[in-house]
Amino acid sequence: MKAGSTLRTIFALLVGCVLLVLVMMLGTYWRLKYRSRQAGDVLVAEAWALTSASERVARPPHTDSPLPGTLHEALEPLMPELDHLYEDGRMLSSDNSLLQKYEDVQHGKRPLSELPVPYRELFERNQPLIQRALRASRAELGGLPKGLRDLDEPDHRWSDKMLSKVLGLAALEARSQLEDGQAGAALETCLDGLALARDVAYGSGILGAESSASGYELLFHPCADALGRAPPEGQKQATLALRRLREGLRPLSWAVREESVSFSLGLVGEVLAPEQLEMLPEGARYRALHPPVSCIQPRFESIYLMHDWPRWMEALQQVAPIMDLPSEQRPAHLLALEQLPGSMWYLATRPASWTSSYEESATRVDGQRARVDLLLALALVKAHRAEHGTWPTTLPPLHPERAVLLPTALKLQPAEGDTLRLIPEAAGLQELALTATP
Repeated sequence: MKAGSTLRTIFALLVGCVLLVLVMMLGTYWRLKYRSRQAGDVLVAEAWALTSASERVARPPHTDSPLPGTLHEALEPLMPELDHLYEDGRMLSSDNSLLQKYEDVQHGKRPLSELPVPYRELFERNQPLIQRALRASRAELGGLPKGLRDLDEPDHRWSDKMLSKVLGLAALEARSQLEDGQAGAALETCLDGLALARDVAYGSGILGAESSASGYELLFHPCADALGRAPPEGQKQATLALRRLREGLRPLSWAVREESVSFSLGLVGEVLAPEQLEMLPEGARYRALHPPVSCIQPRFESIYLMHDWPRWMEALQQVAPIMDLPSEQRPAHLLALEQLPGSMWYLATRPASWTSSYEESATRVDGQRARVDLLLALALVKAHRAEHGTWPTTLPPLHPERAVLLPTALKLQPAEGDTLRLIPEAAGLQELALTATP
């Protein structure tokens, strides 16, 4: 009798423990479900905000007489031809020796006469197309064609590297015009190219921001040469255009916001509520329902995702404003976020230095801003020289009318042969220094 009572007591305790564990598991599940639901609401709102912001971009046109409408509308008729251009260039790039020579010419390490014949033919065949694409940059409003933005359908009709090919050939166009003595035309090509590269960063995430910065790397020296040789009136017009371009450069924080949303959509479509999926913009909903193969998770891992992805989205939201801080302040703020993946269940396998890629992107965008400021400074000191016959002793104000994000501190340094060096004060940017000649 006593043994039976003991067994019943043990059984009751075991049942109680099992029920307690089940209640705790159910409570944990519902807490995760509730937090995931809240994060899903934030995701829907962000997807709509970013989609709307990327369709009609209000940035200052770089010309006094902009084309009516959006960049999307101006580029859309050219997209099939630009696609053929991209494919032709991609086929040529399989020959590494030719590609290296082509890139050396782009960067000014070789003269245009050494451009490999296949690339010369590609360039000459597509010059009218390049000129039309550059002219599209004069649109009153920005906004990339559908299929190039981060929150469009993932099976893009167009390669996200398409416009990078245009910018590379634009650099060749400017060099060709300079060799023909057409400094004014070369300067116009450069300014249009910089404007198109600026617009690449709107709506295309981190990769778009890096492609935009890469376009400025390609065009920087041809633009400096064109500015140096342009007549005073051209330099004056360039000053206005460069200030508008600098004002219109998109903060990198927006690209991180887009990555936060696109990453989440590719990962957690399965754990979003049906009504949340229905509320997403069309492109965002397609991404959620058709994730990349690398993001497809087994169903039993859904509970891990419900725990992790809201935390990861919050982490990226914390990264975003850090991207717009001065370079000397970013590392400490990013380092404070390094340990965050350790609190996750599924995404804890991410590398400990996961923030390093964001610092690399921010460094490239620092260089992009510095290049515009250096070109602007070059135009200003050349104008001063033309008016007064001497170089200025102090740098004229770069942005006197409107504040810009992270203006570049520059110093003037007289050099040999009555030249003037324009040098960024930040050590990491000093390799970009320009020399102004009489």
